[in-house]
Amino acid sequence: MEKRELNKTSIKGTIFVLLSAICFSLGGVLIKSIPWSSVTIQGIRSIFSSLVIGSFMLMRHQRFVVNKTVLLGAVFNTVMAFTFVAATKMTTAANAIVLQFTEPIFVILLLWVLYKKKPGKDALLACVVVFSGILCFFFESLSAGGMVGNMLAIFSGLTYALVMLMKGFKGSDFESSLLISNAISMIIGIPALLKETDYSVEIWGFMILLGVFQFGFSYVFLSKGLDYVSPVTASLTSAIEPILNPLLVAAFCGETIGALGIVGAVLVVGASTTYNVLQAMKTER
Repeated sequence: MEKRELNKTSIKGTIFVLLSAICFSLGGVLIKSIPWSSVTIQGIRSIFSSLVIGSFMLMRHQRFVVNKTVLLGAVFNTVMAFTFVAATKMTTAANAIVLQFTEPIFVILLLWVLYKKKPGKDALLACVVVFSGILCFFFESLSAGGMVGNMLAIFSGLTYALVMLMKGFKGSDFESSLLISNAISMIIGIPALLKETDYSVEIWGFMILLGVFQFGFSYVFLSKGLDYVSPVTASLTSAIEPILNPLLVAAFCGETIGALGIVGAVLVVGASTTYNVLQAMKTER
C-alpha cells in the first residue's frame, strides 16, 4: 500500500513538472514577439510573476523567509533569468533553449560534487540519450546563433541547475528566493522601460502572458513538482520544453525546424518517459 502511495506521489510530481515545462516553453515565442530589450522584458515580467508567486504563498499561508541561503538562491535565479532572455534575443530560440538544457548534466554533476550522490547508470544513460536527441533536434541551427548568446545560454543552464537544487539547500525557501529574485529584476529592469518606444496594447498583452504564465505559474508548478520528485527526474521531465519552445517559435515567428528535429523529439521524449517509467517500477518493488 505504501509503495502505491509513493508511486502516485511520483506521478503527481511528474505532472506538476510537466505543466511547468509547458508554461516555460512559451518563453521563446513571447520573448521573440516583444521588441523590448532583454533587461526590460525580464524586469517587467517579474512584476506579474511576483503577483502569482505572492498569491501562491498567501494561499498556503507560507511565511516569507530571508537568510543567506534564500538570498543565494535568489541570485542564482536572477542570473538564470537574465542570461536566458538575453540568449533568446541574441541567438535563435532553438539555440538558447538547447544550450540551457545542458542543465540536467549540471544537476547530476552538482549532486555528485555537493552531496556525494554518484549518479546511477540509468540516469547517466537517460541524460546521454536526452542530449543526443536535443543536439540532433537543433543541429542545423547551432552554427547560426551568435557565440555570446550561446555562451549565455550555457551559463543559464548552470544557474538553472542550481535553481533546481535550491530546495535541498539547508535553510532554503524556494518561493521566497523567487520573490527576492523578482524584486532584483524589477529594480534593474523597470528603469530600462523608459528607454523603450513601443508601448502598444499587444506588447503589454504579451508581457502579461510572459509574467503570469511563463514566469509565474511555471515556478508554482515546478515548486510543487520538486516536493514529490528528485531534481534529476524533474530535469529529465522538463526536457519536453526544448521541443515545444522552438515548435511555437516556428509556428508564430517563422523559425523553421529541420527533419532531424523529428528524430530528436523521439529521443528526448522517449528517454525521459522511459526513465520515469523505470523509476516508478523501482518504487513498486
